[in-house]
Amino acid sequence: MNQSLHITTQRLELLPCYLEVAQAVVAKSKSEVEKLLGVRVPDEWYASEVLDFFPMYTQMLIDNPLQLSWGV
Repeated sequence: MNQSLHITTQRLELLPCYLEVAQAVVAKSKSEVEKLLGVRVPDEWYASEVLDFFPMYTQMLIDNPLQLSWGV
C-alpha cells in the first residue's frame, strides 16, 4: 500500500481506492470491500450514483497503476 496517499486526522482517515477495492465495488461484493478497507459499508451506499464511476476507474488503474488516488 502506498502510505503517502493515506491522510489521517483526529476525525478522518482517507485511504486511496486501490484496484482490488474498485474491483470489489464493481462486483458489488460488500463483504470484500469491508474486508479490504477494514470498515463497515452501509447497505444504502450501493444505491449511490457514484458507483457508475467505478468500472471506469478500475480500467484506469489496470491501464495505468500510477492513476491510483481516492477514486472519486
